[in-house]
Amino acid sequence: MKGYGLPRNTDVVAPDCADIAEYGLKSSVGHLQGPGGDTHSSFRNPEAKARARRRYARKARIDGKAACSMED
Repeated sequence: MKGYGLPRNTDVVAPDCADIAEYGLKSSVGHLQGPGGDTHSSFRNPEAKARARRRYARKARIDGKAACSMED
């Protein structure tokens, strides 16, 4: 899953724990699966993860609206 509005740079392609927290990525991106197939994140705060996702989504929408208004 690539979150909406995330920058396309090497941080998102090969994330570490800090990048997972910064961009609000899903936990299986940076961790191996456990014996039962479950993935567990070291980043346990779902509210902060949602905040990060909203921040990038809002920025992408603002940039998209600005690009549309420049075309008119």
